[in-house]
Amino acid sequence: MTLPALPNGATGVSRRDAIKQLALACGLVLSANSLSALAAFTPPTDLTRSKKTLLNTDQLALVRELGEIIIPTTDTPGAIAAGVHDFINHFAVYCASKEEQQGLLAGLKRIDDSAQTRFSKPFISANKTQQIELLTNMEKAADGFTADDRTFFKQLKALVTFGYYTSEIGATQELAYLAIPGGYKGNVKFKETGKAWALPY
Repeated sequence: MTLPALPNGATGVSRRDAIKQLALACGLVLSANSLSALAAFTPPTDLTRSKKTLLNTDQLALVRELGEIIIPTTDTPGAIAAGVHDFINHFAVYCASKEEQQGLLAGLKRIDDSAQTRFSKPFISANKTQQIELLTNMEKAADGFTADDRTFFKQLKALVTFGYYTSEIGATQELAYLAIPGGYKGNVKFKETGKAWALPY
């Protein structure tokens, strides 16, 4: 997971502010300390060098699967290709508060336990129809899911979205990216741009 490079002359403060604003725009509701840590944190370029992890192998596989359901591969790469699951794991270790870490673990357990109850198998082993049905009910707080479950899933989607659109793939392939934008154009037809623009931070 690599953040797009800063344009020439940009300051660290503006980069942090931009990341905070993007996190809020994605719907991330985090503590002030967690937002500050997220804004200041630069993921390692070689993820294999970091030994610290919050998620075990099964939990990381579950986050990987959930991320791809939320942002699937289409004509552009999805969450797996962007390494969103690794981003979430590193965010949880280095930026999240203890309470937020426990909330993430509890929410993932809730998804897996619900899949075991409904389908007699872990979420990752359920078929796509079953997975989407379970997550749809979770999002609606229906069929045994609560408002707290809905809040967790909303936060997970926000974290996946944030991780994806601050990745190189999300910023340059899903969005239109220009590190140093050109002159101001006040009236541009949508068909001439097509995509929303990624922030060059």
